[in-house]
Amino acid sequence: MRWTILLPVLLFLPGFWAQAPAKTLNELKAFYATNCVKCHGPDGSARGADGKKLGGLDFTDAKETANENDAEMVKTIRKGLLFGIRMPSFKDQLSEADALILVQGIVRKAEKGKVITPEEGVPR
Repeated sequence: MRWTILLPVLLFLPGFWAQAPAKTLNELKAFYATNCVKCHGPDGSARGADGKKLGGLDFTDAKETANENDAEMVKTIRKGLLFGIRMPSFKDQLSEADALILVQGIVRKAEKGKVITPEEGVPR
């Protein structure tokens, strides 16, 4: 009798803690365009379209990002900075895996003048 109750519970638990699959690179480019452009700029240079300096880290400057390792960047993305005043927390929108893909696949590959935008026709 106990096994008939316990077995469904044991089968249910692994799915309960399973995380959603990681977002695609294209979905993360869309996330960047929606959430990160305000401070990090459309190309990651921390400059607006008009050339005005914004408040974020310049991802296109190797010297500026040299002291930031991927794990620290993931932590910052998920936790935010200065209690969300300087940079909001995105832990509710991005898993650690998502944040790592964002860092390695987008932030580390940012090029000055090349806008980070999702590709058209590629499913999000």
